[in-house]
Amino acid sequence: MYSRHHFPRKGIALLEVMIAVGLLTLAISSITQAIVAAQQQNLEVRERIVATIAAESLLSQIGESEWEKLDTWHGFSEEVGTLTDPTGLALEGDWNKVGRQVTITPTEIFIDELQIYITGKTINVIAVTKNGRELANLERFIAEPSS
Repeated sequence: MYSRHHFPRKGIALLEVMIAVGLLTLAISSITQAIVAAQQQNLEVRERIVATIAAESLLSQIGESEWEKLDTWHGFSEEVGTLTDPTGLALEGDWNKVGRQVTITPTEIFIDELQIYITGKTINVIAVTKNGRELANLERFIAEPSS
């Protein structure tokens, strides 16, 4: 009579190793893609924050101008890499990736509750990248001073 002896399995079969390596590769690839996407999103957000601050800074500077001189800002433009602070000093770092454009538009606003019109000017500052992509677009209405 023949007896069969079953020996316990030792080691891992080649197929199991290949499946484990494939799953590990897939997991690492997915994690890497998620990290790269997060970094790209982070750079985009950083770029938009810098652009918004640059636009708001210029908008505030224009808003401090005398009413009669507001129109001199119409058409003002700073190319990418040429931004300056209010004193005229060049801005470095991330600021070199942003340009700004200004438009001034005469505006009349109707206040329904009061049944009156307010005349003034709308200041629009747009921050752009070197390829013309708009990063921030800020607008502020300044009422004409009463005489």
